[in-house]
Amino acid sequence: MIKKELRVFCGFLLSVSCSTENPPQVPAPAPTTVVTATTRDSTPLAKVSDSSQATDAADIDVAEVVALRPVSGIVSRVGDELRIRLLNGTTAILKDDTTAGMKFALTRYVEYLKGIHSHVVHQYQYEGEGIYFILDDSTGDSTIAYGMPVASPDGNRFAFASMEGMEGGNPGVIEVWHMVGRHPEKEFSYDTEHEPWEASDIVWRDSVTIDFFKNTHSSPGDPYVQTLGHLKRTGTTWALLE
Repeated sequence: MIKKELRVFCGFLLSVSCSTENPPQVPAPAPTTVVTATTRDSTPLAKVSDSSQATDAADIDVAEVVALRPVSGIVSRVGDELRIRLLNGTTAILKDDTTAGMKFALTRYVEYLKGIHSHVVHQYQYEGEGIYFILDDSTGDSTIAYGMPVASPDGNRFAFASMEGMEGGNPGVIEVWHMVGRHPEKEFSYDTEHEPWEASDIVWRDSVTIDFFKNTHSSPGDPYVQTLGHLKRTGTTWALLE
């Protein structure tokens, strides 16, 4: 499997959060911080028809409408801008870029994760699965994840898995991040490039044990076969279990 490098350029820093509950109330709007999220992928671009892009955009717009309902007093969409009111009194604004090619990026709200005090935003790119921003609800600092972050039951960590897949772009990894105060630090990362499987569907069994699916197939066009994988922390060390 040939790994393709993803280069990410964004106009804001990154932090973390997890657990799906309503965010805290924020003060009335004050200064506005314009946050322009732009990404570029070094992968050669495939031809995507305008009608296909329109259909995909409509689907993700519907999903965002549903995701915004629980946070309607704090997060809103105004045209091509996603606006998130922060606890520090500022507003983070993430703008879409509909330029065809590597600059193409649509930012759509996913959910609020109370355990790590963060908003999760999915940035859809020209091809591939896109990336996630884990945006701190107070400072607006954010952390990039290549898969949907899932918080541990105790709120001290979050984990995600990503698959390189047929289009490449994102790396095939499984990672665990530790929350140090409001600052996330990478605690474990395993690259599946040289494995016969790729990881998906992270589930925390408890605060030290993660279950996930190992996805394998005999050729790129075949459906994946899934088997259960496990990741466990003993002391300060994470290890994959057979």
